[in-house]
Amino acid sequence: MDSYRQDSVYTSISGLGPADFKTLTPEEKATYRSWRRAVMAFYCAVLLFGGVALLVSIPASNPQVAQFMPAVNIP
Repeated sequence: MDSYRQDSVYTSISGLGPADFKTLTPEEKATYRSWRRAVMAFYCAVLLFGGVALLVSIPASNPQVAQFMPAVNIP
């Protein structure tokens, strides 16, 4: 294995490893944890709003949607 490929394996790791996290100060750890929570909250909100927008954009009178709904006979 050539040295470039061997070195690139170690640089492709994203995020903090356990050894790197231990070297942070308590303030840096708190900042990292709050940043990580904020990123997760943002992407969850995007996913939620995207799903709601998708459901709202499908009209109830769409014949394709009506084919999947069972016929209901009310006496």
